[in-house]
Amino acid sequence: MLSPNNYSSPSEAESTNMGFLNYLDSIYNSKTFLIIQIIIALYCLVLIFDIIYASTKLSLFKGKTRQFLTGTKAKVESYKAFEAMSGTMKILELNKKLASDSASDWKIAIIEADKALSKLLEKKNFFGNSLGDKLKQMVPADLPEVYDEVWEAHKIRNQIVHEPDFEVTQSEARKIVGIYERAIKNLS
Repeated sequence: MLSPNNYSSPSEAESTNMGFLNYLDSIYNSKTFLIIQIIIALYCLVLIFDIIYASTKLSLFKGKTRQFLTGTKAKVESYKAFEAMSGTMKILELNKKLASDSASDWKIAIIEADKALSKLLEKKNFFGNSLGDKLKQMVPADLPEVYDEVWEAHKIRNQIVHEPDFEVTQSEARKIVGIYERAIKNLS
């Protein structure tokens, strides 16, 4: 009569289990499995590096890192940090200002967007004292679809700078910064 496991004797069941364990052990100790382990370890290292790199680029740890390395809680002056950012990162910072409830933040966002576009045009070999001077050197084909809008946005920026009582709404500020954003993306 056969046992419930269809083995004729307990020693046969044990030998089958031992055979399976030996099979797993041989796979675990094989060169192929070692290669797979090395590939997975390298992939994990690349992922860890990417996470650290992205975190530092997104400024998630800059304050904590600075505090750890220097022992101070001093922050980098925001304007200098803004100047060092790429065009896309500047737009992200400007969008934070646009989310504010302060009208002065909206105005600053417009002024900084104008300055970011001006610096980008300088890198593209359009020179002048202001964004207006640089735009005069361009043709509409240099900034497809947004050339005229950039001019209008720059005029509003000039009103903000030269007319102290000039007011801008949050939706207008978002629209104007959006125009600068499209221009920066077209040039990048």
